[in-house]
Amino acid sequence: MFRPVRGMKDLYGIESSKYEYIRAKAMSVCSRYGYSEISTPMVEYSSVFQRAIGDDTDVVSKEMYTFVDRGGESITLRPEGTAGVIRAVVTESLIQTLPVRLMYCGEMFRYDRPQKGRFRQFRQFGCEHIGEKSPYVDATVIAMAAEILNVIGIFGFEILVNSLGDTETMEAYTKAIVKYFSRHEKSLSPDSQVRLAKNPLRILDSKDQGDREICSMAPIITDYFTKEAGSYFCKVCELLSAYGLNYEINNFLVRGLDYYTHTAFEFKSTAGQFMESIGGGGRYDKLLNMFGGPDVSGVGFAFGIERLMLLLDDERFNVSRRTVAVIPVSDEENDSAFSLFRLLHSNGISAEFIHYGNMGKKMKTASKLKCELALIIGEEEKASDTVTIKFMNTTEPEQKSRSISSNDVAQFVKNILS
Repeated sequence: MFRPVRGMKDLYGIESSKYEYIRAKAMSVCSRYGYSEISTPMVEYSSVFQRAIGDDTDVVSKEMYTFVDRGGESITLRPEGTAGVIRAVVTESLIQTLPVRLMYCGEMFRYDRPQKGRFRQFRQFGCEHIGEKSPYVDATVIAMAAEILNVIGIFGFEILVNSLGDTETMEAYTKAIVKYFSRHEKSLSPDSQVRLAKNPLRILDSKDQGDREICSMAPIITDYFTKEAGSYFCKVCELLSAYGLNYEINNFLVRGLDYYTHTAFEFKSTAGQFMESIGGGGRYDKLLNMFGGPDVSGVGFAFGIERLMLLLDDERFNVSRRTVAVIPVSDEENDSAFSLFRLLHSNGISAEFIHYGNMGKKMKTASKLKCELALIIGEEEKASDTVTIKFMNTTEPEQKSRSISSNDVAQFVKNILS
């Protein structure tokens, strides 16, 4: 039997409705903040992600779907959205109109162990504000992300914030954590022992329980802030409070990608069936420059759509269409019934053409489809140019059916369904 690739699933029915709902609501909010949509390719040259995300991150070292194409080029299915958007800003010369505000929505791919809310093919909605470095922008982006969740109907979440500071901060902090983790090297996981030599900051992002216990006593970055970095972060927090947002400072929040500087943030679900991270982001100062663009900063975030879908009640999306069934009594009336079916569609009415089986089977099919009206054309109706309308969801005998002229049926149905 054929089956989907592990960690990749079909999207249909209620889940498809949830996806479209989340996408539409998120884009509506961001459009009001001046964001326009961008759609980048699902595959990029591997160097796009290796350079931006960092060779020592789990995403690059363990999770990317990378292969050599027939032209001998190493290409990768995109594991996240920011790197491709930044590449597009440079290659499409959008840097000439900085600042730019872009939003995207689409599939991402990571080879990871599938579990609840985590797939190998998944969807993200994200935004990037490029060309302005300001705590006002950072706070507004975080507030916009929170507004998206509220508009979607997700209220049980917390906002975790941190700052990775500037270059001087990072240099001083890196020395401190190398010194600290070196004292505990033998107790670190094998992966974190490698990170200690290559990228010690990544240890703070480890999911290993032993590593996390060691990290809980590690130096905190705020003790190594330069005056500028400290002032910047204080202002971001002040503005978040001005927005009325409840947030928590998490001194060990570094996110899973290497390109973040200064503000980093994460949204975590606190209610429902998925109490984990549902999205996050941060500021990046050098990413555009890595792709040959000017030395300007950006800030962005992304939400995992499948994770948001878990937090939405299925019943809210289990709404049957208000549908009309067009039913010929016999094959002799098929053409007349089909003409009526086409007329209803041209008038914007959702309709089903049911012409297989005997009359009892046709009516049973209309009932299964939750049709509100059955429009029946038999020999008498065809001869008199009328339609018998049967009301499917009523117990009142006098309202169960009525005859109406074919010329009036479209308007009559519109009035009933409106």
